[in-house]
Amino acid sequence: MIDHNSFILSVLDHSPQATAIYDHADLNIAYANQVMLEIWCADKSVIGTTLCKAFPSFAQEGFSSILKNVWKTGITYRAQDVAATIVAGDKHIKRFFDFEYKALLDDAGQTHAILHTANDVTERNLTNRRMERQRDELSLSYKLDRFANTLAHDLKNPLSVLKLGNDFLSRNTYASADVTKRWYKNFAESIQNIESIINQTLQLNEVRGVKNIAAIVEIDKKIGGWIDEVKLNFPDQQMEFKLGQLYPVSADKGTVYQIFANLIGNAVKYAKEADAYLHIYSESTNNGIVYVFEDNGIGIPEDELSQIFLMQVRGSNAVHRSGTGIGLSLVKDLMEFMGATINLSSALGKGTIVRLFFPHGVEEC
Repeated sequence: MIDHNSFILSVLDHSPQATAIYDHADLNIAYANQVMLEIWCADKSVIGTTLCKAFPSFAQEGFSSILKNVWKTGITYRAQDVAATIVAGDKHIKRFFDFEYKALLDDAGQTHAILHTANDVTERNLTNRRMERQRDELSLSYKLDRFANTLAHDLKNPLSVLKLGNDFLSRNTYASADVTKRWYKNFAESIQNIESIINQTLQLNEVRGVKNIAAIVEIDKKIGGWIDEVKLNFPDQQMEFKLGQLYPVSADKGTVYQIFANLIGNAVKYAKEADAYLHIYSESTNNGIVYVFEDNGIGIPEDELSQIFLMQVRGSNAVHRSGTGIGLSLVKDLMEFMGATINLSSALGKGTIVRLFFPHGVEEC
């Protein structure tokens, strides 16, 4: 009689794809084939130890945090062209990988293992970067045309603040000085946001002439206002906002506002009808700051995830809700324009997790 477990492990042993299995919430390495061990620059002695203990650099770069979130949520995580530092003795080797952390669920829907598969795509990444540099001028010109169509989309939030404030003050001519002062402060911030959106769009027309102005953006001081701004456009939607550790990031202020406003707006727009929440928190890694937007909304069908960042593409389960399909495409372009990256994982009916990676000292464009 065939021992099915031995047969499966034998197949994985001979697979050309790097494969590992974690069988506990502490990320115990239960299995790794030879291809994965070669990628890790390790031997079989790491099997039976935790990923964090065997590879401290992976914890420092945020990979263990992603794995723990997969274990907790049961939502599979996929990413492409992700940089990782492989430590081999005294050497630190930077490589790029496509990888998947697939949650394996039991009959009760709880994670009992994670299947980790990976492909080293360093050569592909270097080739693509050379090609991207050659396409820069055409790409940015094309993006300008696309961004022109997003102005109405992104200006909606600050314009709503101006409209509502104007209506309020018109109807309440004897409002207190404190109330009036707060509205005028909101007006000033909204005007600044409108200016930032317009400037960011115009910058894309200057292939080399204009740079993003990198500055320290204190998210913890800004996010309350951004959330309130989004709420004005969805007055009937009840959502709990859970805010964790919010590290500052080095980036263009106007661009960060657009990115956060779009992601918060998406979470509210596609929220469940009851007990909806959006958890926003950040993590500090050796290479930069990671921001996580985790909601329990309607989710995105798995077979549509690969297309969700395309212009005017929306999940098939979102057609009954208003929207243009511009937001995520815009966020992806803005992140890439700053030299940052975005990744999204989702499960239908369980929610969506968006991760933004802001490298230390984001390169000016």
